[in-house]
Order: sequence, then structure tokens, then C-alpha cells
Amino acid sequence: MRTKIPGLETLPPIFLTIALWLFILNLSESYVEIQPVAPVVVVEEPVESPATSPAPYLNTLTFISIIAVAGFTVFLVFRKYPNIISLFAIGAFWLVTFLTLLIHIGYVGQLVSTVPVNLIILIVLAASVLITFLVRKTSGVFALIAACVTAAAGGTIIGYMIPLFTFIALISSLTVFDLVMVKKGYLSLLSRDQYRERIHQLKGLVVEVGDINLGLGDLLFYTITVTTTFFRLGLYPAIAANLAIMAGYFLTLQLLRRWSTVPGLTIPLALALAASLIVDALLS
Repeated sequence: MRTKIPGLETLPPIFLTIALWLFILNLSESYVEIQPVAPVVVVEEPVESPATSPAPYLNTLTFISIIAVAGFTVFLVFRKYPNIISLFAIGAFWLVTFLTLLIHIGYVGQLVSTVPVNLIILIVLAASVLITFLVRKTSGVFALIAACVTAAAGGTIIGYMIPLFTFIALISSLTVFDLVMVKKGYLSLLSRDQYRERIHQLKGLVVEVGDINLGLGDLLFYTITVTTTFFRLGLYPAIAANLAIMAGYFLTLQLLRRWSTVPGLTIPLALALAASLIVDALLS
């Protein structure tokens, strides 16, 4: 997150909550199974003693390594060729939007059994183009709603695939990883003046909302956290995780009053993981 101009910075967790629960409902009502795929899950967790298996930690290491390498590569290219990364950002955003909406609407929603495939593709194509246009050409409420739809669509699919102990290891690692990257890593460099002036070229990876620039990755991992909690631990731990993310997000906003750059994942994910595990333990 980065300070910019006063506005609508309190709305992201509210809009995201609405979007992600609609997609979770779609997944929970479906009889379609989505199999885990790499790089989300590279090693299947064993049924017995998963915590002592290397699988959760190998999955986490692979996932975070890909994020780190991809993020650093994007930043290096952005320094020299910002226009290329600008096109890449919005192109990647459109592709993720199109594919995840297609999965939710056509495959999970099972419209393919009643609606011609070509019509489904046309509808999803039009929706993904509109959402991408809103993120690219607007800011504020419309850009935020569009970003939340894409993050919720993609995050619910990924979250549905992640096994429980991989989820715990991944979220725990991300709270530290995001803090290090924002304070000492490549993300810290984006707060420099020469990059602040060009942050608008990263639309698709970043959405402008009020006085902050919010990373799409933050919205994605908020969604993943609630979704995996719902499908692995149940409704009440998921609600607790969702409320904890909202509380953590608002606490992070308060920290932005003191610092120009604050990690968007560290506090919300740490609170969400703790809250979900505590509620699950109490219910058990």
C-alpha cells in the first residue's frame, strides 16, 4: 500500500467480502471437483501426519519462490521498460479475469449443460474486457469493484485447491515475506520518487483507491485465506478469518498515517490465521 490522495480507502475489504462469498457460494453449491495443480500444489499432502510431511513446506517454498522471482523480474523490467510492464500488467489481469470467470460461470456453475459454449465464452469475454477497462481507465469505486471481482474469482479457485497444512505454512510465510519485501526488498524501491510517478503504469497489478495504491496480490491472498479456511475448517472459522482480515486491513490503514509504505498482507493474514485456528479449536 502507498499513500496518495484522500478518498475511498476503507471500501476494499467490504467490496471484496461481498465478491468472495458469492464465488465461495458458487463453489460450495457445485458438484464439480477442481483438482489441485502446480504451482499451487506441487506435492500432495499425505492423509496421515501431514504436519510432519515435507509436502506443505515444499509447496510453500515453491509458491513463494515463484512470487519472489516473478516480482523481482517484473520490477527489473519496469525500471528500464515501464511501457512493456504496463502492457504485461493489464494483459495478465485480463487473462486471469477471463479464465477464472470462465471456470466459475461455465464449469463450476455448470452453465455449459444448458447454454451453448460459444455463448458462454462470448459473455465471459465481454465481462472480462469490461472489468479490465475499469481497472485500466478508471480509479475509485468502479476500479475497486472490478479488481475485487477478479481477485475473488481467482482467489477462490486457488484457495479451494490448497490443502490445510500447506495453507497454514503458506500464510505464515507470507506474513513475513511481505514485511521483508516491503521494508527491505524490491517492493521498498517502489516508494522512491522516480517510481511513485510511474505507479499508474502498473494498473492491473495495482488498483488506485482513494489515498492508497492497493496491490492486486493483497486482495488475492485475502480471498485465498477466507476460501481455504471455509473449505478446510468450516463456515465459522472462515467468518472469523474474514472479520480478522477486515480488522487487520483497517489497522494497516492507521499505520499508513505514520509510514509511506506498509505491507498489506502481514497484519491481516496473521490475524486471520490466528482467528480461524482459535475458532476451529474452540468448536472442536
